[in-house]
Amino acid sequence: MAPHGVLNELLRYASTSRLKSAVSLAAISFAVCHVMVMATAPSPATITGDLDADIPRQLLHFGAVLCRFVLPLLVMIGAMRHGHTSKMR
Repeated sequence: MAPHGVLNELLRYASTSRLKSAVSLAAISFAVCHVMVMATAPSPATITGDLDADIPRQLLHFGAVLCRFVLPLLVMIGAMRHGHTSKMR
């Protein structure tokens, strides 16, 4: 299959409504997690040495950093697997 044909096939597959919804959900989850990463990022002005306040903020930051990439990836994999299994029925 020529590269042009593969691209057309991928575009046709991605244009299904279920996959459009998954792409939108993945983009929104990335944006929400990215905002959380930016909001919980340490800055020199906020470092107080108070571990009781820093540890929960750092845990939120770490979780948001992981979720920023893992959550959209899982949404896309789930949508692709669901689309693939529904075509097989």
